Amino acid sequence: MSKKTIFTILFLFLLCLISAPLKAADEGLYPARIKDISDQAYEKAVIHLLDNARDSITISMFIMKPGTDARHTINRLMKDLEEALERGVSVDIYLNTKIDKSSRYLTEVGKGEIFDTLRQKGGRICLANPRYMLHDKMIIVDNRYVVIGSTNWSVSALTRNLESSVLIDSPVLAKERLRRMKTIHLQGEDLRGPAQISLKKIYPLPELIELPGALMNNKRYFPGMLSKRDNRAMDLYLLLIAESQRRKSKEFYISLEKLAGQLNFPQDWDASALRRQVIKSLRKLKSRYGLIDVQFKYARAAKIKLIDISGETFSLKRGFFEPSFLSAQGQSTKFVLLIKAYLKANGKNITDFTNTELGKMFYVNRKTIGDGRPFIPLDSTP
Repeated sequence: MSKKTIFTILFLFLLCLISAPLKAADEGLYPARIKDISDQAYEKAVIHLLDNARDSITISMFIMKPGTDARHTINRLMKDLEEALERGVSVDIYLNTKIDKSSRYLTEVGKGEIFDTLRQKGGRICLANPRYMLHDKMIIVDNRYVVIGSTNWSVSALTRNLESSVLIDSPVLAKERLRRMKTIHLQGEDLRGPAQISLKKIYPLPELIELPGALMNNKRYFPGMLSKRDNRAMDLYLLLIAESQRRKSKEFYISLEKLAGQLNFPQDWDASALRRQVIKSLRKLKSRYGLIDVQFKYARAAKIKLIDISGETFSLKRGFFEPSFLSAQGQSTKFVLLIKAYLKANGKNITDFTNTELGKMFYVNRKTIGDGRPFIPLDSTP
């Protein structure tokens, strides 16, 4: 064996020895972008994050101590959580309860007017089992952003202390942190069994969604949208009907950007353009069709009030109201599905009527019925 060959073998062997620890060090690392938000940068960064949350906020905090004054440092953050709930963002807060028994804070954990307001608006306050200490100072937003460090939600942490915290943009890490939250036992749970808490949506969509019959037999409503080819207004109103019944209220706040995502707007539109289009359609539902009242708040959210429509109702399965289903169907197809459900509620079958007859019954051209009907299986159930 030549000296060159021996040298090559030794070089490769040494390279393996050197690279092995490096590969081991890579295990458990997450791809991420990181921003330092230590000390006084923390509050501004967190407020921006909460104000722009679109879907979910999960907080796990050792100390969360709001005050009685609305201008209180922590109360500003709590107000951001309240406004997020009004936009339709889910808020879950996990709080530590294992504290020195002499501490006054122990009797105040998760209590008070501010926490009650969050609960009333759909927020969930989860008190950790006191058998172990929840020492987190962590926030997870939209399954993507993770804030983690030493900063509690207390006046001293936000105004006086030297605190180290980072904002991490990593969906992979966020997913892992959320998975870990599901393992935390709460007060009253048996530590020998699995944790009972889950991070499912606060308001599940009912199996059946009820619709006013007048939407079909009043020329102003769905027939009017068909005649104007106003598919976006129809989809938007169907989404609002489902949201209303999901929340069990005719009045609710919702994120404009969330609605834009559900309406399947072009991916290359910026956030401002998306919001403008949603606002335009919401105003149309109010002024042209008289189906809603709407107020715009914070330039990112809308307060919706569905106008009561008296009379008979009919129902469709919740799958009809999924944004992916609505965006995949033509307007005529959706209208024919609505007709089918409406007739079924009245003891009739769509197959017993011609396109001309259906067109006269629902104030649209027979061609509209013909365009949508071929895509409806005879045995399908809306």
